[in-house]
Amino acid sequence: MTEKSHVTNRSTDQEARDAARAALAERTLDFVALVILLAAATMVFLLAGPQAFAAVTSVGTGLFAAWRGHRRQS
Repeated sequence: MTEKSHVTNRSTDQEARDAARAALAERTLDFVALVILLAAATMVFLLAGPQAFAAVTSVGTGLFAAWRGHRRQS
């Protein structure tokens, strides 16, 4: 292996590791956001009662979808 290709492989490996870390960080952030929205929806549901179940679920789902969709475009 030549020195140039050896250096190229190292930089490619480092870029792959950086991309994997970024993907993991993004997925972790998505998970945390989903759990927080679920907790907030649960609290509103407990306060409002079963009559508000559809509204609470729809709002929580809509907020998560809007947040995730906005991040994917940027």
